[in-house]
Amino acid sequence: MSKVKWMAGSCLAMALAVLALGCSGSAAGKATPFSEATGHHPSNWIQVHYAGYAATPDQCRSCHGSTSDPAQAGGIAKVSCFSCHPKGVDHPSNWADPLQHGRMGAQLAPNPTDAFAMAGFARCAKCHGSTFDNGPAISCKSCHTKAPHPDKPWLSTTLLKSNHVETDSANAPECAKCHNAGANSSMKPLATPPAGTAPGCFNNTLCHGTSIPKP
Repeated sequence: MSKVKWMAGSCLAMALAVLALGCSGSAAGKATPFSEATGHHPSNWIQVHYAGYAATPDQCRSCHGSTSDPAQAGGIAKVSCFSCHPKGVDHPSNWADPLQHGRMGAQLAPNPTDAFAMAGFARCAKCHGSTFDNGPAISCKSCHTKAPHPDKPWLSTTLLKSNHVETDSANAPECAKCHNAGANSSMKPLATPPAGTAPGCFNNTLCHGTSIPKP
């Protein structure tokens, strides 16, 4: 083996070792899956990496650079998080305002064509868990004791429109986790829909059987 090839091979091995050290190291006792042999994350990483980031964001930054400043992103991996998340990785700065994140969750339909759109309850569930208190991110119930509902009057029309009338019906699959066939509700469907009927707001799968116009 020539000296040039040996040096090139050594440099590549060192680069992979540094990359692996940054990504496979432990933060808070949790390691990010990374192959030292291939220099890549698992093949399904793009689908599940949000949970890894929510649990240990510093591990992502150790290889990919800043997750808040595009100019400092890329890191030793030379892959910027902003290449997929043009608006940044974290929630917008005003996300703590319940009129912002509540409406984005409930009043918008999930966007299947945009994996990064802040829209729909299913999007919230990716990091906050299927019951919004069992995911890698903070429990929604740390603020919302009745999550995912806001405080009463949930069934009524309020000035701020923080009620279920304003919920986009495309979020019905998330509602069905608690309210399938009228469960946990004083309102029960009047008929039993055919087996396999997809959850919907007005097809007897949850509470209502007919369309109810908004006030």
